[in-house]
Amino acid sequence: MKQNLIVLLILSISLLFGCSKVERIQHIEAFFTETSEERENGLFEKNGYVRVNAITTNEEGKNYIKTDSKTIEDFYDLQGDYLNTEVKHVTTTTSKVTQTGNTKIRNKKLHQPSTILITDEDVKNFQAENTMVIEHFSLDPMTDEEKEAVKGHVLSITKDF
Repeated sequence: MKQNLIVLLILSISLLFGCSKVERIQHIEAFFTETSEERENGLFEKNGYVRVNAITTNEEGKNYIKTDSKTIEDFYDLQGDYLNTEVKHVTTTTSKVTQTGNTKIRNKKLHQPSTILITDEDVKNFQAENTMVIEHFSLDPMTDEEKEAVKGHVLSITKDF
């Protein structure tokens, strides 16, 4: 009798965990895009660009949605002069049951360019082909080796967060 109860308990636990499927999607990116700031007249004016290495992971379970974003952002002015680097780790969890969420933001400033794969040459070539605007340039599709390089690099810089 005691053995039957134990077997039933193990089966119940297995079914409980077997039914709680979690879907996880990860995006790894290397790109640059324009930056702008709002002027007193309410219009936005281009003031430079930012190079970004990023890992974004979205996870959805039965009762929650979690987004984890780790980025390295190198900022440059319109002349291509380096300004600063911001490293960010943002984690947001939202309950599907209570519709409430929690966000943790960790930032760190660095004083040397820290992104990889997007080169000065990439920026200059893209600007020469698109003289009106930079808008957005992405290494897409990235090779598996490039993705692994960006992932390892971003994780190594954000590991202390």
